[in-house]
Amino acid sequence: MIKALFIGDVCGKPGRRAVRDLLPAIKKEEGIDVVITNIENLAHGRGATVETVNELMYYGVDFMTAGNHIWRRPDFHELLGGDFPIIRSLNYPDDLPGKGYGEIDLGEKGKLLVISVIGYAFMNERTITEPFRSLDAFLKGIDSSKYAGILVEIHAESTSEKLSFALYFDGKVSGIVGTHTHIPTADERLLPQGSSYINDIGMVGPLNSSLWVKKEIVFQQSMYPYSPRYEIEEEGPVRFDAVVIEIDGPTSSKSIKRINKIL
Repeated sequence: MIKALFIGDVCGKPGRRAVRDLLPAIKKEEGIDVVITNIENLAHGRGATVETVNELMYYGVDFMTAGNHIWRRPDFHELLGGDFPIIRSLNYPDDLPGKGYGEIDLGEKGKLLVISVIGYAFMNERTITEPFRSLDAFLKGIDSSKYAGILVEIHAESTSEKLSFALYFDGKVSGIVGTHTHIPTADERLLPQGSSYINDIGMVGPLNSSLWVKKEIVFQQSMYPYSPRYEIEEEGPVRFDAVVIEIDGPTSSKSIKRINKIL
């Protein structure tokens, strides 16, 4: 049995501070074996840097997924092409830095395989391929039985795409979790064939913002044909969204539960 904590998109300094303040207690209370999070908004809401990734690892994060905004800073070359425990999405072209999967060795508990894909609907990602066939082909090319668990992140805009994706891969992987919209959904469950699922984990970032952006900027963008440059909301309460998944095999989970905190 592997107990994994998957944290929603960590956004800027407020998000990093929340991880610092909450993660040690959560790991202890829940008996967590491995901590995973999405980092595409880690550095002031735009991509990630070597410095911010090292900070998150210092706080206890073991493994990271990159999303579609990771390319916004030049550090992506080092973060994805080096020795950092970070993956980008599987359905990007093979000639881009990094890869779409990674193994986490948990000793006696075995190896956990983590895979990430980008959704197709509404994402405006010109270089991606359709995620269903991409993951299908990947799974057919590996021996799933050598893993203690297989977790898949679908980083996508459309709730229907994420749900249909999860139902398609139910019973083929341990769990499917959604990220990207920053809004936590209340649909966590075990699917009919035993895989765990949630449509979107949510985020770790400023509560009274629009995703992470200062609300006044989004008001102006909504009401006028122009807007200032996006800035992250640095003040006020911060939300922390995550899920705890008990993985009992490469194609199933025992349970999934949400953790939603405000600090």
